[in-house]
Amino acid sequence: MRALYTVVFLLCDANMEDKVKGHEGYTVIKCTRDTLKLLQVIQQHMYSNSSEELHTVHNQVMSTISLFRM
Repeated sequence: MRALYTVVFLLCDANMEDKVKGHEGYTVIKCTRDTLKLLQVIQQHMYSNSSEELHTVHNQVMSTISLFRM
């Protein structure tokens, strides 16, 4: 599990890692070692792009580009 968390955070930049660690459910996810929830949180932050309701089409395109860069 530790290796999976390391790989996931190696794929993320420092900004994304801070956002994920700042998520309200991160401590529960870390304690339960729920990797699917961790990936869901990362996906949520990738698609939100700090503006959940504004420019959703643009945010989806940019998050897809970010996903392919990973």
